[in-house]
Amino acid sequence: MRLSSVLGTVIISGLVLGAAASCAEEDDGDGNGGDGTAATGGTILGQTGGTGTVANGGADSGDSGGVGGGGDEPPPVEDVCDFPAELQQCGATAVSADYRTPNVLLVVDKSGSMDDPIGDVSKWEALQTALSDALDSVADDMNLGLILYPDNPGGDVTCQVPEGEDAVNVEVAPATEAVDSIIGALSGTAPGGGTPTAEALRRAYEYFVDGAGADLEGEKYVLLATDGGPNCNASQRCEADTCTVNLDGKCDSGGNCCETTTGAPLGDRCLDDADVLEEISQLAMRNIPTFVVGIPGTEVYSEYLDDFAVAGERNLGGDTEYYAVSAASGVEGLTATFQAISTQLVRDCDIELEDAPPDADLVNVAVDCVPITQEEDSGWDLTLDPPVITLRGEICDSIRDNGAERVDVILGCPVIR
Repeated sequence: MRLSSVLGTVIISGLVLGAAASCAEEDDGDGNGGDGTAATGGTILGQTGGTGTVANGGADSGDSGGVGGGGDEPPPVEDVCDFPAELQQCGATAVSADYRTPNVLLVVDKSGSMDDPIGDVSKWEALQTALSDALDSVADDMNLGLILYPDNPGGDVTCQVPEGEDAVNVEVAPATEAVDSIIGALSGTAPGGGTPTAEALRRAYEYFVDGAGADLEGEKYVLLATDGGPNCNASQRCEADTCTVNLDGKCDSGGNCCETTTGAPLGDRCLDDADVLEEISQLAMRNIPTFVVGIPGTEVYSEYLDDFAVAGERNLGGDTEYYAVSAASGVEGLTATFQAISTQLVRDCDIELEDAPPDADLVNVAVDCVPITQEEDSGWDLTLDPPVITLRGEICDSIRDNGAERVDVILGCPVIR
């Protein structure tokens, strides 16, 4: 048999699986087995794996030499993993994952309200502790960068976000290097100013799409952490019910604090939710999802943060769509939230296929060389538009809890049930 057609690239979250191939009978006239393609393995779902190889399980040996023998013939499927006979006798092709590190740009609100207390510390101090504790555990498995907003060097400037890449406080880099720089940037500044969230997200878009981050390999993500309603759009006009000063309970006049006593508008205090929604949607259109974390203080803005999370395509899918941290949970709750997101980034249960398998009934999935048996409460599901394999039940739980050394998608054999 010869591997006659290449399907394309298979992605597991930040993981890319090498090209898979369908099997078709093709006699080359001299009894040789067909050609194959090697696929390099790597760090799978947060742990280190070895080398994976695309293998044709039904090839005649001929005299092609195989790997290390001078020919192009890949090793048989049993040399990739010790798969059961039913996957070795039907011309199966196994494709192993090659890890591509996810790139995460933290977009962090440092407005004046971040100096408010959460338990015994300020929200700003809690944020530093939570990020430090959460990111250390996954530092080997992701790249990180940072945008802090607003940039308030002093004086009356409260809504400033630097232009271009000057807005990026820490360039996206391996987290083993970036975490110290991120914590240093956080500890080296103090909260102050308004909440120009839309402008900060625009800088994240520019960085990932047109700037230095455009050439980064692997999936790209934005993690927005904020404690209040976005504002700082001077062109806005609003009534008291969408004035952030009123919503925050800080309007002493009892009227509309987004207007002066002379009736002149103070648009930069108005809620700027529409622009934030637009920026997150633009990121999503570029396949850059946004996680939304609500630090205590966002409760009054929950409906807007829910909308942001849904637009960012990393929403929770429950009564609350964004990652809401309560004041009662304090630093521990914030740390747990960042850990949950970090784990999701490096240990995902979705396998995104660039092309649908030629026959959905001839697909199997193996984790750590063990084929997954399809059961009611554990197994995997295949959708074709878009083509995605989703691990579910116990196998997904195990991957998220413990990681896995390798994941293989096996084409050409009937589904094991």
